Amino acid sequence: MMAGDWLQGPYVYYLYSTYGFGKRDIGQLFIAGFGSSMLFGTIVGSLADKQDRKRACVTYCIVYILSCITKHSPQYRVLMVGRILGGIATSLLNSAFESWLIAEHNKMLVSG
Repeated sequence: MMAGDWLQGPYVYYLYSTYGFGKRDIGQLFIAGFGSSMLFGTIVGSLADKQDRKRACVTYCIVYILSCITKHSPQYRVLMVGRILGGIATSLLNSAFESWLIAEHNKMLVSG
């Protein structure tokens, strides 16, 4: 999943340019995504620990799907929402799956 997230960067830039956006607008879209990840990254990990790690992984899938759907729209506001959702999804990707794996492993150690 991480590789897919990383590989899309250059193609998303090209997609935005085909929608007629200039470097400034595209840069703002990317900064919104990175900023969203930075902001929500501090919150998402602890929420996954307090709520349910598996649910956080499913939430990642849903949020990332919504982020991808927004890329089909040439409207700047829709793309901005998609970048923010993408940042949230990236935060989940980098925290929820690993913490879920570790928690399940620890359960197996205790019960086994």
